[in-house]
Amino acid sequence: MHEFNVDMRPFSQKVINCLPAEGKNWRPSAEEIAKRWDLRHLEVCSVDPPGCKDIDDALHCIDLPNGNYQVGVHIADVTHFVKSGAEIDREAARRCTTVYMVDRRTDMLPGLLTENLCSLVSDVDRCAFSVIWEIDSQTFETVDVKFGKSLIRSRWSGNYYKA
Repeated sequence: MHEFNVDMRPFSQKVINCLPAEGKNWRPSAEEIAKRWDLRHLEVCSVDPPGCKDIDDALHCIDLPNGNYQVGVHIADVTHFVKSGAEIDREAARRCTTVYMVDRRTDMLPGLLTENLCSLVSDVDRCAFSVIWEIDSQTFETVDVKFGKSLIRSRWSGNYYKA
């Protein structure tokens, strides 16, 4: 850790002050919901290693009435909480990445974001950035693609060993 200058210090109070005052009880406001593509009706799920707390991506796939497939990938929208130039943004730039070790990890962002507010856990509304493709079921070629800031509610969080 020392050799590669991995920053293992606790987050400063200035960084903590960038987090929502509601903490774990934060929910998207009606105003925020109105600005986003509401995808909460989709059967979104995630698959991660067992014990994963920072579920940052999820997906869905459905058959369309025209016989094609709709495939969606949904990524946690960290930018909703990390504003460009804010202290939390500068700290994340300094840390650059989350470093995983055998017995612990050192995070790029505070746990309230990575393990809660930006974690696409089941049965909770979450801000995401979504890309949805329509795929031809015969040729598997892309027919259409849409993307944008969204609101999702994952239906299931699985792991690699249990489906």
